Amino acid sequence: MIGSFRQNAYEYLRANIVAYFFMTLIFIIGVVVGALAVKTLPEEQKLELVGYLKVFFQGLVQTSATADTAELFRNAALNNIKTIGLMWILGFTIVGLPFVLFIVFTRGFVIGFTVGFLINEYIMKGLVFALASILPHNFFAVPAVIITGVSATSFSLLLVRRKMRGKVNLLYQSTAYTVVCLVMLAFMLIAALIEVYISPVFMKVIAGLLMKS
Repeated sequence: MIGSFRQNAYEYLRANIVAYFFMTLIFIIGVVVGALAVKTLPEEQKLELVGYLKVFFQGLVQTSATADTAELFRNAALNNIKTIGLMWILGFTIVGLPFVLFIVFTRGFVIGFTVGFLINEYIMKGLVFALASILPHNFFAVPAVIITGVSATSFSLLLVRRKMRGKVNLLYQSTAYTVVCLVMLAFMLIAALIEVYISPVFMKVIAGLLMKS
């Protein structure tokens, strides 16, 4: 059974390696554009964002362990469910491909902008805070978004080929596509758990250091 799984995984990766390269490239472009966007911010907007950050750090340091983490988890989980759910729906539409790419690009842009701004303002301490606040949950979230993006794109293109050629077992393909999206949804829920219950522990320590700088 393990051998069969490995063979299927190998065949899947070989068939979709170009799609994964392209989707990863879109994400990286989003990260780079987001980081570069920090340099284009007007000075007054930078000062305003720094003010918001200081308030955020202060609140983070003063937040007690009794904070409503359950509500925070619900919000994070709901946002992640919406992301995967929207990409899943777009995969069933032939015209949904640009929107899937936009979601992947936006995910990269937000990460790039956040990390870029923190490094720009706090240098090494900003980098450490960015790693503590962004890396842990995105270790699960980013692959989930990219894999869902590839699956949505592949299924959308399959629908195009079906219209041109026919002879496609649509029920089997749509079921397989949905199963992949459900697995990625589970990854996104794990990401939400880490974002709410694990990352803040590190963020609180580093925020205290940033408040002293």
